Amino acid sequence: IADDIAYDAHDIDDGLRAEMFPIEELASLPLLDEIFREIDGQHPGLEPARRAHEIIRRLITRMIEDVIAQSRRHIIEFEPESVDEVRRAGRPIVGFSAAMARADRAIKDFLYPKLYRHARIMRIMGEAEEVVRRLFAHYVKTPGELPLDWLAGLDPADATGRAVRIADFIAGMTDRYAMVEHTRIFGATPELR
Repeated sequence: IADDIAYDAHDIDDGLRAEMFPIEELASLPLLDEIFREIDGQHPGLEPARRAHEIIRRLITRMIEDVIAQSRRHIIEFEPESVDEVRRAGRPIVGFSAAMARADRAIKDFLYPKLYRHARIMRIMGEAEEVVRRLFAHYVKTPGELPLDWLAGLDPADATGRAVRIADFIAGMTDRYAMVEHTRIFGATPELR
């Protein structure tokens, strides 16, 4: 639930900052339509950046308040006295109300094509995947370039084990480290912007 709240709010904020969609498109979504009316009624002509901030702030507040209220209702209904009783409840005790779950789903359905699958994002993802593919191929071809602690105990005859170790090594890289390694090995790296 915390992730849903954080991702919805921050992904909307990121999408607005990156100009992936105009703020007005959000006004058609459940819950957000109400928040827009409230803000525009209280603060007509609010500066766009402040308006966006206020929308995000109120969205987070409404979602948290909903989780608290719905969870209280479930706790009163189930009156659990132990963790086992919570597990046997048959449904989550902590969660959104049905209306908020619909609003959450509408936000995600909006963000999917507008942000997560936007052409710019897909291009960047493709370039990032190519960086990972090239790093993997390089380390498969020259495993001796792996850090010594990653080579320790590695059987040179075990191609599958080596591939898994290389994949684990790359998976543990931060984005920045992967880009630095790619530049070191190949002399250049896509900018990913």
